[in-house]
Amino acid sequence: MKSQVLLVFLILFLISSCTTTPGGSQLATPNPNVMPRLDPSPTPSDSLLPLSCQVTDLNVYINEADGYCFAYQSHFTMGNKPSDGMEVRGPAVDNSSEPIRATFRVEVSPSATDKTLHQQAEDYLGDFSVIDPATFSWSEIQVDGETAWRVEPIPAMLSYRIIFVQHNGSLFRLMYWPVDIPEAQSDLTDLTQSTLGSFAFMK
Repeated sequence: MKSQVLLVFLILFLISSCTTTPGGSQLATPNPNVMPRLDPSPTPSDSLLPLSCQVTDLNVYINEADGYCFAYQSHFTMGNKPSDGMEVRGPAVDNSSEPIRATFRVEVSPSATDKTLHQQAEDYLGDFSVIDPATFSWSEIQVDGETAWRVEPIPAMLSYRIIFVQHNGSLFRLMYWPVDIPEAQSDLTDLTQSTLGSFAFMK
């Protein structure tokens, strides 16, 4: 009898911890604290940056045109070619001519006023990968106070983690890869923790 009661409680817990989208994919329960915010270091009192970008022991990237900033560790570097766009890269994890690196990119486009964030993410992923977006793992998180969707793994040439968030009429895509190369996972974890933990929208 006691084991039956425990089984009922376990089933109820599992049901309450998941939700399902209209398309049938399971979503984790929203967790606003999935990535703790970075603590700011002492900075000049006249700094106008969001506090999470005032981390003086890390590098800080500021994009005034699109209105965002984030911090990242010193062993990561910015892409050095115009074709790279805004790209932060880790050290090479292999010796090939085009080595694999833990990489973070931000893409910004106008957000659609007639679609939800989830629908916009599905539209983007439908063009990005040949795999049905409903089969990916979708988690609702917070990015600087805004509701966001974290989706992974998304197979392309390498597998991606993409975070979709809207702010002030723009759709931001925070893109991390590769999530499928074991040798890059330590760097990718560091990169995710620093950039996602500090990412902020500028006033």
